Amino acid sequence: MSKRILKLVQSDALRRSKSDKLIAHYIERNITDLPFETARSIAQRLELSPMTIGRYLRRMGFDGLDELKSELRRGSSNPAWQVKGQVGRLEQDRKDGKLLAGLIQQQIDNLGEIYAITTAPEWQQTIDALIGATEVYVAAYQNVRGIAQYFASQLSYTRPRVQFVDGVNGTYAEVLDGSVEGRLLFLHDVRRFAAKARPLALEARRAGVKVVLLTDEFCPWGPDVSDICLIVPGSHGPLWDGAATMTAVMDLMLSNIIVEMGEEVSERVDRLTRLQDVFGDFES
Repeated sequence: MSKRILKLVQSDALRRSKSDKLIAHYIERNITDLPFETARSIAQRLELSPMTIGRYLRRMGFDGLDELKSELRRGSSNPAWQVKGQVGRLEQDRKDGKLLAGLIQQQIDNLGEIYAITTAPEWQQTIDALIGATEVYVAAYQNVRGIAQYFASQLSYTRPRVQFVDGVNGTYAEVLDGSVEGRLLFLHDVRRFAAKARPLALEARRAGVKVVLLTDEFCPWGPDVSDICLIVPGSHGPLWDGAATMTAVMDLMLSNIIVEMGEEVSERVDRLTRLQDVFGDFES
């Protein structure tokens, strides 16, 4: 990415409003896809107007998206200007407009970005927090609730005192009552964002609970309400929001935790396996 463009989109002057933050996050995290975008396509993804995108680009100093693309093309050997896709059949199917080929390529592109996330400081901070917390509470809403419940269940095999919280009690008292120090809230939310997510994060921090937020590039408030914010590529699919990328991120977190905790996890799994045998939950 051009250093100048990166500096621009990260500046306070270009992150004043909610729409500013959405566009800045999108440009920052989708720079390799900009050659294939138009102002209209970006507007559709962000649920903004093309005029809003155009005004933002002019504030950056560009007379439209084509001028921004030209600077990127001059400033780097960006792989986005090379032929995408190494599998001939997949590339041909995409050119032929086959829907599934396009969706698979999108998932491949998103998964390819995960490695950069795992090398960021926030990744190791998240792993350390999940291991070191006295208690871990996992929360999510709507269509990503099931993914977070899966994560909480799997995490409970690696360490004790992990609980998924649904807020049905109306207070989240189990997280916010202040009775135990060293608690961690692992909050997962993506566009469209749940009304409860941001207030829960703010209340948790007010109560002394560390907050890890796993979200997507469309979230304009994530870093403001969390101690650690992990931003993953958002879904751009034409049908509905897929879960492959987020599930992959969570699985990698679990694998990282298992590697770091080592023998502790093996001993815990052995204890849980014995209890499963006692209560007959699985076939022998």
